[in-house]
Amino acid sequence: MTIKKRREEEIKNLVSREYKLYQEEERFASLPQTLYEKASRSAGRMLNIQPDKKSRDKIQKTIDFAHLKTTPGGIISLTILFLLITIIPTLILMVLSLLKLPGLPLGYGAVVLFLSVFFTIYLHTYPARLKRRYVSEAGSEIVTLVLYIAMYMRNVPNLEGAVKFAAENLGGILGYEMKKLLWDVEVGNYLSMQEAIIDYTERWSNNRPFVESVELMITSLKQVGDRRLVLLDEAVNIILQGSRERARHFNQDLKLPVMVVHALGVILPIMGLVLFPIVAVFLNVSGTILFVGYDIILPLILYFVISSILETRPTTFSKIDISENPDVPPEGKFAYGKKYVKAWPIGLFIGGVIIAIGILLAINEINVAIAFNGSFEGIYPALIIGLGISLGFGSYYILISKQRLGIRAKTRQIENEFAEALFQLGNQISGGTPIEVSIEHSMARIQNLKIKELFSRALKNMKMMGFTFSQAFFDKDYGAIRYYPSKMIKSIMRTVVESSKKGVTTASLAMLSISRYLKGLHDTQEEVQEQLNDTLNSLKFQSYFLSPMISGIVVTLAVIIMRILFQIGKKVADFGQVNVPFLAQFGQVKITAFEFILIVSIYLIETAFILAMFINAIESGEDKIGRQDVTGRSLVVG
Repeated sequence: MTIKKRREEEIKNLVSREYKLYQEEERFASLPQTLYEKASRSAGRMLNIQPDKKSRDKIQKTIDFAHLKTTPGGIISLTILFLLITIIPTLILMVLSLLKLPGLPLGYGAVVLFLSVFFTIYLHTYPARLKRRYVSEAGSEIVTLVLYIAMYMRNVPNLEGAVKFAAENLGGILGYEMKKLLWDVEVGNYLSMQEAIIDYTERWSNNRPFVESVELMITSLKQVGDRRLVLLDEAVNIILQGSRERARHFNQDLKLPVMVVHALGVILPIMGLVLFPIVAVFLNVSGTILFVGYDIILPLILYFVISSILETRPTTFSKIDISENPDVPPEGKFAYGKKYVKAWPIGLFIGGVIIAIGILLAINEINVAIAFNGSFEGIYPALIIGLGISLGFGSYYILISKQRLGIRAKTRQIENEFAEALFQLGNQISGGTPIEVSIEHSMARIQNLKIKELFSRALKNMKMMGFTFSQAFFDKDYGAIRYYPSKMIKSIMRTVVESSKKGVTTASLAMLSISRYLKGLHDTQEEVQEQLNDTLNSLKFQSYFLSPMISGIVVTLAVIIMRILFQIGKKVADFGQVNVPFLAQFGQVKITAFEFILIVSIYLIETAFILAMFINAIESGEDKIGRQDVTGRSLVVG
């Protein structure tokens, strides 16, 4: 091969560094990452059962939307494989038990079969559930996406630049989606960004406000002057109004499911515990059945019912991103002075000490019962052990969430004040006043707002260091924005700075329009929160007060019934030769008060976790910090 031909071949195979990085990222992303993906791929190799064409297309759409690295055949194969390896051995063991051979009793076998069918359905519907969760998580950023695109396009009517701006400032799933759209246009999968964004909105066909907003923003590209700005404003108004309506409908539809969940999932099961001692006597049921029913099966049913309700939650607003705040403690830690301390050892210590006290009391009570030929109840030890478990988990969650919540509340307040500050500054600049003088004049109108420090630092940079408007905010070492690590404030100020390069009039119009957008966003958030308040307050009352109170009453009644049954059995035993079969059974309760209280305590702790997830998801959507806070307070207060 000649040098010329070899050089031509090298040029032909030449690719950019960015493309190599993208190929590597895509190759890594295409590998199965989760246990479900790995299991379905292995099951597909073993069984390779393919669904019919209609089902295959439907499952494939769900897989693509949820970004799962698997196939329809893999999902069906995994479902059938799991069913076979759980049901067949269980049935064989149950048959052996009927033949009086070592096996699995019918009662326990029925429980295993129920759990097997339950998890089989879960495995089969997992992609659909993941898709709905993805829609909820990504959809919470949709309002912010429209806001960023509209802000950018007010200054520069370029859709690709607007999507790039949104991709740079959005986090999470939707930010990734926008970056992928940009790459697809870059490599020629789409001829234009307009074609790409229209194709993307087809995934969100159920969210008509989002589709209409995007269509209006695309239409604005063909308009000039005020008409273009009017269309952009209308796009923002449509997405905000859509969020209001969807939240209102969700709140209306939520009241009955909340009542059903709490009545059938929490209150009635707890009240039903009163009858368990009597049922245990007549049906010869042990505490194991109660444990499996109340601490395994019932929480699973409650969890999946609540998950199904939450999947209908509409997309509302994105949570505040505090990842760039330097004061945020590392994951699993909290700030103590100038150090960061792991929270789990403290939670473990608190819970461990209280549980240890309960165990020592139980051992002491057992020894006393043996010494005096009495019976072991263990009421106080069981209560103390349950308290230890609850306080251990509760203290851990409160420690890791309290400081993050404080930082987020401060950031939220600053972001809410930012709209007012922009409005005042925009008004000052609109009169043709230089930006430096306008900032100084507007400071007097925002004296009581915390956001004033942002503009005060910027003004100081301009006066004392001779910085430009852009440098005053974004200088690497002294920029005012460094002290306000909010992605929203940073992205908006970047837009304002770019607008100022076109003149003070353009900057003024940008500030006024953005402040109007932010006020509309804030008003909509407040309205949605107000609509959901009644339902949330009802759930919090049930979780913090009603359920623990009813549980206490029920446990007390059940223990009294157990004592009465025990005394009846003891009196009957004193009859000597007189045989009273019916009454003699009363002394044969196969569960102690210690076991009963402990099982109920575990059930209450599990329902606290599940109801905390429910409350937080209604209030904030997929919000890890909020869920940890609500869980901690539920466990400590309840």
